[in-house]
Amino acid sequence: MTDPVLRLETTQLTVEPGGQVRAEVTVLNPGTIVESYALDVVGEQPIPWAEVTPPVLSVYPQQQETATIVFNPPTGPTGPAGTVPFGIRAKSEVDPLNSAVVEGQLEIGQVFGLQAKLTPVTSSGRWRGLHTIQFSNWGNAPARLRIVGSDPDQALGFLIRPDVVDVPLGATVTARIKARTRKPVLRGSTTRLPFKVVGEPDPPRPFGMPETPGVDPGRPVVDGAFTQKPILTRGVITAATVVGAALIGVLAFALTRGGGAAATPTGDGTTLPGKPVLTAAAAGPTSIALVWAQLPNIDSYALYYVDDAGHVNKSERGVDVKQTAKTVTGLNAGTHYCFKLSAVNGKLEGPPSAAACATTGKATPTSAPPSSAPPSGGTSTAPPGGATTSAPPSSAPTQTGQPSASVGVDAPQFAPGQWIAAVDLAPGALVNAEQNAKGLAAQLKSAGVDAKALHATGQYPGLYRLDTKKPMPDDWVVYVGPAGSPDQAQAVCRSPQVQQIRSSTCPRFQPAVPPAG
Repeated sequence: MTDPVLRLETTQLTVEPGGQVRAEVTVLNPGTIVESYALDVVGEQPIPWAEVTPPVLSVYPQQQETATIVFNPPTGPTGPAGTVPFGIRAKSEVDPLNSAVVEGQLEIGQVFGLQAKLTPVTSSGRWRGLHTIQFSNWGNAPARLRIVGSDPDQALGFLIRPDVVDVPLGATVTARIKARTRKPVLRGSTTRLPFKVVGEPDPPRPFGMPETPGVDPGRPVVDGAFTQKPILTRGVITAATVVGAALIGVLAFALTRGGGAAATPTGDGTTLPGKPVLTAAAAGPTSIALVWAQLPNIDSYALYYVDDAGHVNKSERGVDVKQTAKTVTGLNAGTHYCFKLSAVNGKLEGPPSAAACATTGKATPTSAPPSSAPPSGGTSTAPPGGATTSAPPSSAPTQTGQPSASVGVDAPQFAPGQWIAAVDLAPGALVNAEQNAKGLAAQLKSAGVDAKALHATGQYPGLYRLDTKKPMPDDWVVYVGPAGSPDQAQAVCRSPQVQQIRSSTCPRFQPAVPPAG
């Protein structure tokens, strides 16, 4: 028995993704008996989108038969692109050792599916606005884009970093854009300056290529705007007037108060202070009361916020030496907190007290009427010197400003005093807005960041559109928090773990409280 002889009618084929191309292969039986040959398509990688009809040929001796090969490459990021070598193999079913392969090449066209998203769409400021642009590639070939900003009135300058990005298949890349006004305005009304950001192919397309009608998926374009504010607004002028008047008052007092003796510290500056005795008790859902015994020969106290392991998270120095109690507010409901206190004498700081811990009360929708009597089980602490400080009541004041809309997994409940920082904001009308928000939150959680996604539909008075300052009517927000202060929330948002996944300016919100003004 001998190997079959194959001939491919066309060895160079061209097809577009989602299209179809055919080729014919002729099989010659050089032997002396009737042969059955099984035909298939082989290549460097499996080619599941190629089909041979018929898959088996019966060929008489010294005769030939023809089969058709149909190539139908798919579209999308998983589809192939460029040159795909292939082979048509014929294997004898009588003797599998007898086979032959004929080779060809299939040229598959590139399909670009680039999408751009600008965040925020509109920025505002006196000199510049900051934006973030994201490019996503849903085509079948990687892309390289040069980011170019322009405005029709030539009123803005653009600083883009990086200005050239590589967008792999199925991936999203981010760049930062700073739009700066060329002509700052001292006084007057705000002005809206529109602009466009284009992802130009790099290198540029050859001159004379036909333009793609409508939206060009290989050249994404997004619109934005910078709202320019005057440098001297009414608020700035008022604040400057108040500050100037205050400085004049301080200067007048310093010049006219006479030669009175300056305030002197209460400590001698040389003796190491003793160790304070600190106690803590819950004073409501958002506050804890601290009480300590007064120490002699010191200038002030230093209060430290610590975790259960004793690590310092925050410090507050310069606590008045005459104080023997302090209520810490702005805390989260139902949360365990620990504190330490040390005394300061000049440049000397004594040993810190033992950690005093307490758990804030749970938030309640309504508060009990005020009572002059101390809570059940309440005690009073008498520090040295005869001063008596009563432990504050554990009931919480009424919390107002709660959202009236229903809450759930995608719409959590917040209390006044709780802050969040937004990693990403997206209008709910955008395609896949919910899927993208929850996907980003899951990606951040996998990196060890406690991030969540919520759907704002007007139920949060303090969660507002950055351009209109009105509550978000239909927006998805990926956020970190809640925290007890805006700085704490923003610090988490600006951590390397978050910024490496999604670069963000981290706007801060207090969802349960409407913005001032």
